[in-house]
Amino acid sequence: MDEQALTKAKILGVLIQDARLHAGRSVADCAAMLKMDADTFAQVEQGEQVISLPELEVLAMYLHVPMAHFWGSHTLGQPESLDFETFLELRQRILGVSFHHARTTAGMSVAELAAKTDIPAEEIERFELGQETISILKLENLAQALDHSLDDFVGDKQGPLARHEQAQKMQRHFAELPPEIQAFIAEPVNRTYLETAMQLSEMDVHRLRRIAEGILDITL
Repeated sequence: MDEQALTKAKILGVLIQDARLHAGRSVADCAAMLKMDADTFAQVEQGEQVISLPELEVLAMYLHVPMAHFWGSHTLGQPESLDFETFLELRQRILGVSFHHARTTAGMSVAELAAKTDIPAEEIERFELGQETISILKLENLAQALDHSLDDFVGDKQGPLARHEQAQKMQRHFAELPPEIQAFIAEPVNRTYLETAMQLSEMDVHRLRRIAEGILDITL
C-alpha cells in the first residue's frame, strides 16, 4: 500500500476497533464471525490488512453501528463500565439495610418475622447486616409478611440498574414505532422538528391555542 492508502487503512482499523470495544466484543468474536483467524483480524485493526465491503457491512450489523461510523473520524467512546463483583456486594448490603428499615417501620421484630415466615431469625439478621445472601423466593416471602412486594426492594432510581432499565425501555418503544417514524427520528436534519414538538408538549392548552390562532392568521 502507498502512504495514503496505509493512512486510510489505519484510520479504518481504529474505527473498527472502537466499534468492537464499544459493543463489548473480542477480537476472537469478530474473527470467528468473519471466518478469519484472530491474528488476521488483529492486523485489520492495526491497518495492516483491509477487509472487503461485504465484510465491513456484516461487521457493522454485528457490532450494531451504522456504516457511516467507518467513513468518519469520530470514535464512539467506551460504554459505561461496571465492576459487577463490587456492585453485587454493595447491592447486597443496601438491600439488607432497606429490608431492615421496612421491618422496623412495620413494627415487627426479627423473632416475629421469623415465626411468621418459618425463616430462621439468625438468617434474617445476617441478611439485614449484608453478611448473607437470601434467595429471591425467601425475600418474596419476607416482603409479603411486611405487606411489601419485591418491586419495593429492586435497585434505586438513579443507579446502574435504573439506567439499564431506562435504556431497555427506550429501545423497546423505538422498536414499536412504525418504520417511517423511526426513519424520521433517526435523521439528524429532523432534530429541530423533534425539539419543537417537545417544547409544544410542555405548553399549557391556552398557550397552544394562541399559537394555533397565530398560525391561522398568517396563513389566511
